[in-house]
Amino acid sequence: MKRLTWMVLALPLAVAAQAAAQQAPAAPTINFPAAGCTATPAQIEANKKVALEFFRPGISGADRVALADTTYKQHNPAFVKGARDAGMNDYDYFKSRFGGPPRQGGPGAGGPGRAGGGPTPPPGNQTEIVMAECDLVTVIHKNNRPDPTSAPGTWQEVFTFDTFRIRNGKLVEHWDSAVINPPAAGAPGAPGAPGGGRGQ
Repeated sequence: MKRLTWMVLALPLAVAAQAAAQQAPAAPTINFPAAGCTATPAQIEANKKVALEFFRPGISGADRVALADTTYKQHNPAFVKGARDAGMNDYDYFKSRFGGPPRQGGPGAGGPGRAGGGPTPPPGNQTEIVMAECDLVTVIHKNNRPDPTSAPGTWQEVFTFDTFRIRNGKLVEHWDSAVINPPAAGAPGAPGAPGGGRGQ
């Protein structure tokens, strides 16, 4: 009798456990390298060199533009919006933005804290970490930006990334962590500024 009682009590627990196991999501399958990747180690190294060339200090605008394929696809929302507003495709907008003379410090130069002769941040590192798999290369950059919670001239270390898809030695796609920022206070188009939106 005791055995039967235990079986009756255990049966609902076993059914509940089986149902929970069937509802649990399957663990993701991770393939290294990516499924379908045929890139050799030498090709992956060559892809890294292409991505790093984009950030080389002093690279000319023409050389930077030559790195991109005409099928270049952009995922940075500010650049996508800029291209749309200018009536350009991603490649032509890339040429318009990066085809000029190099900016001091590379493509990411001119960030907060450098305008108006304010304090100069410690130097960053355009290539803090470089990772590559198949046709994707990610470059993680170390920068220094003003700490808004501290005295002027106090910097915080921040990291940003650029990921490129590279095919046949050309940049064909780009991702980063950029967002569309509101215009600076008082700038045309800023809330409350002439021609700007209404303040909330």
